Amino acid sequence: MIPPPSMANYSHAGDHTILQNVSPLATFLKLTSLGFIIGVGVVGNLLISILLVKDKSLHRAPYYFLLDLCASDILRSAICFPFVFTSVKNGSAWTYGTLTCKVIAFLGVLSCFHTAFMLFCVSVTRYLAIAHHRFYTKRLTFWTCLAVICMVWTLSVAMAFPPVLDVGTYSFIREEDQCTFQHRSFRANDSLGFMLLLALILLATQLVYLKLIFFVHDRRKMKPVQFVPAVSQNWTFHGPGASGQAAANWLAGFGRGPTPPYPAGHPAEQQRSRPQASTGIG
Repeated sequence: MIPPPSMANYSHAGDHTILQNVSPLATFLKLTSLGFIIGVGVVGNLLISILLVKDKSLHRAPYYFLLDLCASDILRSAICFPFVFTSVKNGSAWTYGTLTCKVIAFLGVLSCFHTAFMLFCVSVTRYLAIAHHRFYTKRLTFWTCLAVICMVWTLSVAMAFPPVLDVGTYSFIREEDQCTFQHRSFRANDSLGFMLLLALILLATQLVYLKLIFFVHDRRKMKPVQFVPAVSQNWTFHGPGASGQAAANWLAGFGRGPTPPYPAGHPAEQQRSRPQASTGIG
């Protein structure tokens, strides 16, 4: 009896026939789309990375995470997608061996989990920046962000590496023209357990943003602070809002214009208001 083929190399005959009969137009559209994705992914993320590094005003918490996301996208666009491009060009065939297939699949899954974890961290930092601004400015320094980035990469490697040791989990899938995680029976809890954590991370990210929306909505219901303006009828500002700004402006150089009227009761004002006696020659 001939043993059944392994799941890693198994494909239906009908699917194989369909893949062989792919029209040249469909192949051209796939190659054009992949080329556009690779070009935009590499060039766009590289330009953003250069901007983040050169502009010192962007050396802050959220932009450190954005720089890390750009590096991850460049890694996937420059390494993983070209193999997909070559596979489509060769008629949905993989010619680089099993080890290379596992490495490319590992890098693709690593980038996927890294993006999910990092987007969750970005959502948390956005919430802290608005709801707990004092804690955010004091605690979220460069070293804190670096520690978070290292933790995210460690968790991503921990999630993406175990399928490498499981024979047949990372394999080439003709329908997708790439080496990636092969979903097997959900009853064995391998695919379900592997993808459940990714779904939970995305759900947690949405919950953090939802909490942020509720926080901003509740703050808008609060009565805004009303400032009582200073009152002035003769350049003598008085009242709850008086702060001596008129005198400060005068000393700062605004005195090149006409002299403002003196306040009521000022000696100079009294002297100017007295009628001057007319003198005559007898």
